[in-house]
Amino acid sequence: MATFQDNCCGLTRMTTILVVVGIVLQNSIVTAAPYYGKRIGTLSSYAHRVTGEVYAASDKRLYLTGFTYDGRGPDAFVWMGNTPTGAASSQGQIISADGSSDILGSYSNAVVQVDLPDSTTLADYKWISIWCRRYAANFGELVFPTDPAPVPKSLGTLGFPSPVHGVRAGDVIILNNRQIKLVNLDYDGNGPDAYYWAGSGGTPTSSGFALADESRGGSLTKLPRGTALTDVTVTLTVPANRGDIGSIGYVGLWCVAFSQNFGHVVIPSLSELGVPVYDDSPPVTNAPVVTQAPPQANENCQVLIDDTYQVRWSLTDTSAIQISLSARINPGTYMAFGLSGSDTRTLMIGSDVTVAWLDAETGAMPKAVDYHLSAYQQCVTSSGSGACTDELSQPSGSNDVTVGDYSNDNGIITISYTKPLDTGDTNTDKVIPINNDVYVAWSIGPINPSGLAAKHRQQPTSNVPINFGQTGVTCPAFTTGQTEKLEPWVIPTIRGDMTGKTEFRVDIGQAGGQQGYEGITGKPGWGIAWYVDDYIIPVLTLRRGVTYTFIVQGGNEANIQARYHPFYITNDAEGGYIQKTAQETQGVEIYAGPVNGSLCEWRSTGAYNADDFDTFVKYRDAELERVCDDPFKTATLTWTPDENTPNRVYYQCYTHKFLGWKIDIIDNDADTSTMKSGDSGKGDTSTMKSGGTNMPKTTAAGWVTQGNKLSIITTVIISMMIFWK
Repeated sequence: MATFQDNCCGLTRMTTILVVVGIVLQNSIVTAAPYYGKRIGTLSSYAHRVTGEVYAASDKRLYLTGFTYDGRGPDAFVWMGNTPTGAASSQGQIISADGSSDILGSYSNAVVQVDLPDSTTLADYKWISIWCRRYAANFGELVFPTDPAPVPKSLGTLGFPSPVHGVRAGDVIILNNRQIKLVNLDYDGNGPDAYYWAGSGGTPTSSGFALADESRGGSLTKLPRGTALTDVTVTLTVPANRGDIGSIGYVGLWCVAFSQNFGHVVIPSLSELGVPVYDDSPPVTNAPVVTQAPPQANENCQVLIDDTYQVRWSLTDTSAIQISLSARINPGTYMAFGLSGSDTRTLMIGSDVTVAWLDAETGAMPKAVDYHLSAYQQCVTSSGSGACTDELSQPSGSNDVTVGDYSNDNGIITISYTKPLDTGDTNTDKVIPINNDVYVAWSIGPINPSGLAAKHRQQPTSNVPINFGQTGVTCPAFTTGQTEKLEPWVIPTIRGDMTGKTEFRVDIGQAGGQQGYEGITGKPGWGIAWYVDDYIIPVLTLRRGVTYTFIVQGGNEANIQARYHPFYITNDAEGGYIQKTAQETQGVEIYAGPVNGSLCEWRSTGAYNADDFDTFVKYRDAELERVCDDPFKTATLTWTPDENTPNRVYYQCYTHKFLGWKIDIIDNDADTSTMKSGDSGKGDTSTMKSGGTNMPKTTAAGWVTQGNKLSIITTVIISMMIFWK
């Protein structure tokens, strides 16, 4: 025990106190709710279940809280811009989310940290969006209000009208959620046991705690007695074990020994203050991480392709089904499975399927997306027809599939997903029966660069019934071994520069599996491609100043997209000009076309698989036949490359992406004496020919020639034949 006599607060008294080294109250721990900064607003939700609140931690950092996104957009990012309209648009940029600028995965009620580029602040932007760059689609956005960035908050003066121990501050400023600044502070230094003090409630009490004085190195000790403060500014910090300013209701100076208030101010709630986050330090976030885990063992199984493709399923309850698709495929290749478009047989058109795949680059990031197949063609996003997601289809539906676990083990990819038996979506979904057989549709194929399913490589060759209510059905284990990667066919270059050839015949044909369009270009297509002079997407080499003619039969039925392929020449490596947004067409040049003509198509007989042939010529001659609606109803495109034509352009389809390939342009005086006319590749040295059946009569310009001497002789002879005919 000790006896102190002191003149505190103008009072003289004898007080007996228990001397305790330190302040016991400092040992308690308070856990504050995470503070993410000034609330800016709520994300609007347009697609892919985007929801969330947007907070500004500073003028350099945002947080998305309660953030949900199904992760099924093919090219989605956190996207910000400052377009004059104030609404999200393609005129934006990718913004780092949780330290990554990669395509967004799926999130459920998560917190996402968004850091602005070093050279910008929040004042440089007018909106934030969850944006699909590939389709220029806005999944959700928030247009910022005026002055969205958080700033320190002034609370006014501190001190009583008649100051106690001369305590008075000209202003009290809440700098952030843990720091307070006392401006122009006066104190006579005579308090016996004075601390910078804070606590809950609106009035100081002995149950409060000391604040760290940054001017004294973060000290929590009492103010030195006898040291007066005059017009000083001090910064106080709430100790980490006390949470933050959200845990306190006042700040001031307090005499612990005599429980005397020297002066204080009341602190509003953090949500009302809207100040920055202390030191931009991130709170603990709960952004999900998609991890690779073994799929759940489903109860029932059916083989779709021996040792290549299996489907397993189990009924999670009476309202949903869990399905696992397993196939011997590579990342970037999809597995499609669902109900047939017909109640009496397996039919792709009209089917309701789920398309599942792993990201080609990472080998992870599982996707499972609801699809509706309204037509046998790639998805035409402008009309919602073809093999489209439910959300892109017209009339549209919703994505009712929830992706689950996945694995990629010894060349076998497995992806699990759950879907309600009855989604209630009558536009695009069918009710899954569990008490009887139902016909299903399935396929395997590539995901194209737009993130959509391209034409299948494999599909059923007979009807496939399944009873989802059956039990005890199992499948044999897959044999081990990786999926074989086939080398692309080598297609001869057609040289209009060396041979004097100026006319080309252009038809539609099959894409040729892994060795055809996909292997040659490195881009999955839609299963069809341009054939020039009976060869799949050859490179053309043409001269500037020479006029060339393309005899085109791409189909003229504009109301049937699968039979309508206008031909054009462009600087765009994708094609499909009609599918592009106004933003996507910027910088795209069309040099000639489009023209179409009636349809001539190299059709598959179904007898063989393209991957079974080591050369295109063998595949074409054994499996394809050229069938024309009207072989003489052609369209003609005439084009003369000039000095303004780039060295490389492309022949493409106006209505569909990824059907064409390269045209190399050289100067008219270029020396090509040492240039080859192209190799047929893989040991195939057969002469190029028209091949196929039902072919129109071939003119001299319809032949592809090889070698300088042979090309000149052939051209002269055939020209004479036509002249004398």
